[in-house]
Amino acid sequence: MTKPLARIAAALERLSPPQAESADPSAHQAYVWRGVALEPVRAFRPLPLDRLHGIDAQKAALLATAERLADGAAAHDVLLWGARGSGKSALVKSVTG
Repeated sequence: MTKPLARIAAALERLSPPQAESADPSAHQAYVWRGVALEPVRAFRPLPLDRLHGIDAQKAALLATAERLADGAAAHDVLLWGARGSGKSALVKSVTG
């Protein structure tokens, strides 16, 4: 009984994709999820925060949450919503950069 099970296990191992390497968070500033693994974003160029205008309250809330998280405290969730082009992604990139 063990021989057939060992053969089946070996066949399944050959069919399964290789395990992706775990990402080193200190190696890159940003990562993107690609199906089964994190891949580094090589051309990550966030805008400086002082270049983002008209979203001061959002900047303050997101910075405070990021600082709490960096200090090891529980971070509050943040929901950014608005029309396309209103700076949501630029703000997140600037805070993480």
